[in-house]
Order: sequence, then C-alpha cells, then structure tokens
Amino acid sequence: MINNKVTKLFSYSVVALLFATCTNRDTIIEGTLPSNKYDKQMVYWVPFEGEHPRPVDSVLIQGNTFHLVISPHNRNKMGIVRLGFLQRLGLQDLLVFTDPGTVQVKLDSISSATGTPLNDVMQKWKDRKRIYDQDAYALRLKFKNADVINVQDSLKAIFEDISAAYHNDIYQIVSKNKDNEIGKFIYSIYRSDFTPEQINELKMDEPSIEKD
Repeated sequence: MINNKVTKLFSYSVVALLFATCTNRDTIIEGTLPSNKYDKQMVYWVPFEGEHPRPVDSVLIQGNTFHLVISPHNRNKMGIVRLGFLQRLGLQDLLVFTDPGTVQVKLDSISSATGTPLNDVMQKWKDRKRIYDQDAYALRLKFKNADVINVQDSLKAIFEDISAAYHNDIYQIVSKNKDNEIGKFIYSIYRSDFTPEQINELKMDEPSIEKD
C-alpha cells in the first residue's frame, strides 16, 4: 500500500516536472500601458528584420494590460512590441527578444522590458543609451548657444569624456555577453565605434539573429 502511494507520488512529481520544463520553454509577454484608453486595441510582436509572417503574434488589450504568448516559430528572435499605427502615438516602440520565460513589458513614452536574462541585458543597454542621449543633447544645446570659443572648447572636452565613458560601458556590456544574441546584436550596432584592439579582444562574428 505504501509502495503504491510512493509510486503514485513519484509519477505525479515527474509529470509536474515535465510540465514545468515544457512551460519554461515558452515565451510570454506580460504588458501594461499607461491608461485604459487602449482597451480592446491590438498589441503586436513583429520581427525586427525580414518579412513579417502572417498572422503576426498579437493579442487584445484588456483594460491597460495584455498577455501575449509567442508562437514557437518566433522564439529566440528579436522583435518589436507595438500597437497599431493609429494607436501608437505617444508610445515608444519596444525591442523585445523572445528568449524563454516571462517578459515584463511596460509600454509608455519610455518603454521597457525585463524579466528574462537577455531582455535584462538589453534593458541595461537601453537605459545607458537613454542617459547618454540626454546628456549629449543637453551639451549640443549649450554648444549651439555658446559664443565664447573657450567655452565651446570646454564643452567639446566634456562631450568627449562622456562619449568615451559611454562607449566603454557599451564595450563592457558586449564583452560580458559576446556569446549570446543580445551581445552580438549590440556589437553589430557599435562595431565601428570600437578600437581595433577592442574588436580583436572580442573576436566576435556578426549576429545570428534570425531573419524571416
């Protein structure tokens, strides 16, 4: 009797483990929007490059949230989460890589995606880029309005310093992720900014993110 119970318990545990393993291979995007005005609108995940398969992965927004399950043929690919053309005004399109797990997405004027290892890396890059873009824009405005030559020279020096720090941070992100698709993707964008020595140290190929 005890042996039967143990056998059944073991069988249930194996089934639960297999189910969990299968589930963990899925890619799910859990999203929020800034208000309920997007209720009953469609949200889409579309491939970053190549032709878009029809139908693309999509789901109806409920209130200000959505639950989008990525199709098997779209897993482990780079894509963009966005609303329809007429609804996306004021919302930033969002790069999302469909690695296994649940991606927590926030669509807003500044959008974000976290929750899976590769999307966490990509969000770190996007946050760093946003800070750099803001700093660079502010310096360009100051430079444009500066009349004195030595002030312009000082601003140029500051810009060179923040650019050097930024590109060093990008290099560090790529270096720590050179064996995954996000590291390769970021490398493809910034390769021309790296020194020959950095390129040689990375020893990376072009990204293999699939194109349909």
